[in-house]
Amino acid sequence: MSAVPQTYRYAHPSFVSDGARPRLTLSTAAPDAGAPPRFFEGRMLAPRLVAELLTAVHLVVGSRFFTPANTVAKTIALADPVVTSGGGLLRFEGFSSCCSTYVRADVLPAAYDGQVIAKGTTNVDFNAPMRAALARVRDEAGLELAVGPDELTLRSGSAEVTERQVELPTRWIRGMVEVQSCQAAMRRRFEVSASAALRFLRTLPRASTSRTPLWIVPGPAGLFATTRAAANGVRVTGTRRLRVLEALLPRARSLAVFADDAQQASAWVLDFGDARLTLALSPEVWRGFSGEGQALRALLHASTRSAGALARVRSVLQWQPRLDAATLADELALDVGEVEDTLRVLGACGLAGFDVAEGRYFHRVLPFDLSDVEDMHPRLAAARELIDGGAVSIVKASPFEATVRSGDVAHRVREKAGELHCTCPWFAAHQGQRGPCKHVLAAEASRGA
Repeated sequence: MSAVPQTYRYAHPSFVSDGARPRLTLSTAAPDAGAPPRFFEGRMLAPRLVAELLTAVHLVVGSRFFTPANTVAKTIALADPVVTSGGGLLRFEGFSSCCSTYVRADVLPAAYDGQVIAKGTTNVDFNAPMRAALARVRDEAGLELAVGPDELTLRSGSAEVTERQVELPTRWIRGMVEVQSCQAAMRRRFEVSASAALRFLRTLPRASTSRTPLWIVPGPAGLFATTRAAANGVRVTGTRRLRVLEALLPRARSLAVFADDAQQASAWVLDFGDARLTLALSPEVWRGFSGEGQALRALLHASTRSAGALARVRSVLQWQPRLDAATLADELALDVGEVEDTLRVLGACGLAGFDVAEGRYFHRVLPFDLSDVEDMHPRLAAARELIDGGAVSIVKASPFEATVRSGDVAHRVREKAGELHCTCPWFAAHQGQRGPCKHVLAAEASRGA
């Protein structure tokens, strides 16, 4: 598996201090060699709840829900969730090792008494001993959370900076940008009380490995599962991935479920009032978000269209927890649709996340080298090669039709019902459900040139 080597430097290991009022200190790291910044420091008003949310993030990040046949799963150190501090919110997000499950815990301003010292995104050293320490946190003892060291201490001789090399898989980075595009295509399907959701989850098999899709449907007696497609339900495979919600539901107010119109990916959001947990599931456990391809169009448009709008929108980004397209359009004198396209590009480039509960993007910059994000997508690179090689010939503009020569074969790209279809085997197999093929991408770019 290809990987992007990153060196992370920690001022000290993460730890929970002993005493009457335990303090949780997360040691932050940045890809450069500079001193890690201190973004936040404060007292949690619901210590046990925050500890359980962070535990849930750790559980997902440390899990693998699918192992390819005839292979041995490679152990990858991915227990380093991304933390964003900005707009008064703390967001912890990460992926399962198989990239099929995304998790994000949002700690809202009402959940803490403290100070946001700086705005930024980083990785945290979040390990097994940390999980054990979090399990011991109790409300009566309190919990103070510091993202970054409390202070920068320089020592002579005895001072140490923990430094370790992490091979970060490229598919993990691709998944982080891909899941934003997937969530942006979702809409709310239904919402149920936490007690109803808990009753339903307890009926699911504990260790199901079935690939048969289930439809989770709301009914008069609560949620139920069926193997028959239901218009008012949400399609899910690998229901074992939902287990992380079970321990949190007794504290939650409600569960809201989102899905795209194609009933592929889904998102499950627990509302705690002062905090939220979002769990996004890929269409199948064997389909990691990294290969879905929903962000490919946005990445392609980042360099072929609306360069001026992209620069103007980026100029007003200040770690806002909500980016409203209409407000930005009014502020920048741009068309709302143009701003919406730009936000999709920013999400695909790792410069924005998407909050499905809010229905809006939020500003954050992933703490990785994002200059090579485009190169991590083979289909996008192949499309650019086709364009540069003059392989695209436009037959007519409306309805759009083009031929794209790939090797010795000329594929036909045609517009049908507003969507581009291709005659290649890849498109025939996936019918656009895993993003556009390289021929469609190349034709789209040539169409807009």
